[in-house]
Amino acid sequence: MTARVRIRVKLYATLKRFAPPGVGLGEAFTLELEEGTIGEAIRRLGIPDDDVSIVMVNGVQVRDRNHVLNGGDLLVMFPPIGGGAGAY
Repeated sequence: MTARVRIRVKLYATLKRFAPPGVGLGEAFTLELEEGTIGEAIRRLGIPDDDVSIVMVNGVQVRDRNHVLNGGDLLVMFPPIGGGAGAY
């Protein structure tokens, strides 16, 4: 039997649309996972992989989608960020 992992998730900017109903922008919600990886969390939430740019676990940036999460971890995700001043 596979042990399940319960983590907290915060989604920012355009990723908020993948949060459960009633969850506000940047509010944490609980997610239960089987594998307990960042990649599984992204898949479970239905987020296209290319829509996630910055991933942080407990305040530390993590690039590996196979990073194993522990119970109680806080997973924070941001989409690609663009904008700024145009060419002069």
